[in-house]
Order: sequence, then C-alpha cells, then structure tokens
Amino acid sequence: MPKKGKKAKMPLSDEEQLLLFQQKLLAEEEMAKKKERLLSQFLKDKLAKEEHNSALNLNKINTQWRTVLREVKTRELHKDIEILSQTFERVVDCKDSVIKSLARDLSEAEEQYAHALRGHLHSIDQLLALQRCRLGLLEESYTTELEALTKEFETERKTITDQHEKEMHYLQDVFMAMEQNYIDSEYESKLEFQSIWEDVKNKNLEEKHFLRLQLENIVEDLWRRFQDALKNYVDATEDQKIAFETLKVKDEKSSKEIEAQMKKIQRLQGEKILKLAEICRKFETEEEKVLPFYSSVLTPEEQKEIEDMHPEELTEELAKVIVNYTGMENFWKRYNKVKLEQLSLQHRHGQLLEINGKLRAMLRRYLDGISVSDEVLSQLNPLFIVNHRSNLPQPLSAPTTQPGDRPPPTTYNITEAAHVISHTL
Repeated sequence: MPKKGKKAKMPLSDEEQLLLFQQKLLAEEEMAKKKERLLSQFLKDKLAKEEHNSALNLNKINTQWRTVLREVKTRELHKDIEILSQTFERVVDCKDSVIKSLARDLSEAEEQYAHALRGHLHSIDQLLALQRCRLGLLEESYTTELEALTKEFETERKTITDQHEKEMHYLQDVFMAMEQNYIDSEYESKLEFQSIWEDVKNKNLEEKHFLRLQLENIVEDLWRRFQDALKNYVDATEDQKIAFETLKVKDEKSSKEIEAQMKKIQRLQGEKILKLAEICRKFETEEEKVLPFYSSVLTPEEQKEIEDMHPEELTEELAKVIVNYTGMENFWKRYNKVKLEQLSLQHRHGQLLEINGKLRAMLRRYLDGISVSDEVLSQLNPLFIVNHRSNLPQPLSAPTTQPGDRPPPTTYNITEAAHVISHTL
C-alpha cells in the first residue's frame, strides 16, 4: 500500500488573512498594555521605596544637625554665664560700697537728730515753765475780777429786786382801781341798755302790727297778679320748654357718645403716643437733633456773679460733691426746660378754668333768669318782690323818733310782674 503523504496547505482567503492580522494586532496590543502595567507598578514601588529612604535619611541628618547645634549653643551659653557672673560681682561690689556710705550717713544723721532733739526738749521745758508762770498770773487776775463782778452783781440784783417789788405793788393797786371802775361803768351801761331795749321793743311791736295789716292786703293783691303773670309766662314759654327738653335728650346722647369715644381714645393712647413721638422727631430742627440740650442763657457777668456769691459756704466736701454731679448738668437743663413748660401749661390751664367758671356762672344766671323754680325763689334776687319787699336781708336798726313826732311815711318799691317777665324774656 502506498504511504500517506502530508496534507497540502490550503491558500487563505483575504478575509481570513485580515482576521488573522487583526488577532495578531490585538495580541500585540494586549502584550504592550501588560508591559506598561508591570512597568508602572515597578516604578510606583521604586518611588515609594525612594521616598521612604529619603525620609529616613532626612531624619538622620536632622538628628545629627541638632546635636551639632546643641553643642554650639552650649558653648555660647557658658560664655554668657561667665560674662554675667563677672558683671554681677562687679554690681554687688558697687552696691556694697553704696550701702557702707549710706550707713555712715545714717549714723551721722542719727547723731544730728539726737542733738537737735535734746535742744528741742530743753526749749519745750523752758516754754512750759514760762506758760505755767503766765497761767498762775492769769488765774490770780481772773479770781480778783470774778470777786469784784460777783459783788457788783449782788448789789445790782438787790436793787432790781427792790424796784420790782415796788412796781408790782403799784400795778396791783392800779389794777384793783381799774377793775372797780369797770364794774361801775358796766352796771350803768346795763341799766341804760335795758331801758333803751324796752323802748325799741315797744315801738317795733306797734310798727309790726300796723305793717302786718297793710301787708296782708298787698300780699293778696300781688298773689293774684303773680298767678296771672305765671299763667301767661307758662303759656308763652311752652314751646321753649319743649325745645329745651329735646335739646336735653340730645345732650345726654352726645355725652354718652363722647364718653365712648374717650374710652376708645384711652385704649389707643399707647400707640398714639409712639406715633406722635415719631412725628415729632421728624419735625425736630437740625439744631435740636444735634444739640438736644440748650446752652446757658446767662451772660458771663451773671455767671461770674453767681460763682462769687457766698464763697465762704463752699467747703471742700461740697466741692467734691459738685464735681461728682457735673455729668448731670445736661439732664437738669432738659428737666428744667420741661418743668418750665409744664408750669406755663398749668398757669394757662388755671386761666382757662377761671374763664370757664365765669362762663358757666353767666350761663347759670341766664338760665335762672328765664326759669322759675324753688331753687331760684330760695336764693337772693333783688328783682323778686312780694308784698312790697324783696328777699334781700334788711338792716336791723330802726329809725329813732322823739315822743310826739309822727312816724315818717313808709315808702314801697312796686315792680309789675309783666315788666319783670318782659325784661327777663
């Protein structure tokens, strides 16, 4: 049998060759990426190792450098300490010399003080002896003058006492005489008063009886006229009375509305005050905003006169207190300004109240004049006359007449009711 030979290679097509070529490129590209990854990993490991070694070497260098610097600084400090010790010893020597010199001066000063003290004590002893002698002489002089004044005082006291007793006896005699005279004159005056009182009483009773008879007729006539005038007045003022009642009801209604409005205003007062404060702040001048405290209105001469007034009363303590309260000057200026404005408003308020009282009195008189009531009739009114007499108080003194003389004719003021009503309306 013949041997089998190798199979002959089949020629590749273009597509297969292209596919094979792409596979080779992909394998080469994958190989290159793998090499790059390995290379980058190797470089990273090498870099980390180098950084570790660098840090370690840097620490070693710093340690050795610190050792060198310590040695150099130690040598410098030793030199400085030697210099400072020498300087200190030199300063100590100087201070010792100064202390020794001061000690010598102190001992000399103590000796001088002791010498001066001895001299001073000697002088004081001499002055004390001289003062004792002077006090002895003054005491003797005082004793002598005291005895003389005592004798003079006793003599004068005795004289004054005797004179006082004499005057007291004289005044007692005078008082008794005056009391007796007063008793006699009082008794005579009482007798004279009783006689005059009886005469006046009898005359008054006669006149009262005569006037009563006349006045009863006049009162009846006037009462009739008054009733007619009152009826005419009531008929004439009926419309006015109705209008008055209507206005009175309206006035009560208005009073209630005003009271309700006042309560509402009181509720809104806090907000109103704040708004008014803001509005007032807007209307303040630039000068008031910059300088809220007014300057003094005193002239330099007046200010100097006030400062010079009573300089002896300004003690040191008072001066300190004034200095402590100097900062309150602006506050007191503004407070005084507000106080002056308040007093001015109070004065104006008093004037307005006085004017209001006068207007109310005029209105009340007018209303009393156009109305007739018990209250009006009970008050003093010179235009209201009944039985030829008004309700004004009459004088109590009666005219003095001699026995046998005719009584003067009685004069009566008569006012027609129609005349009164026409003038009143």
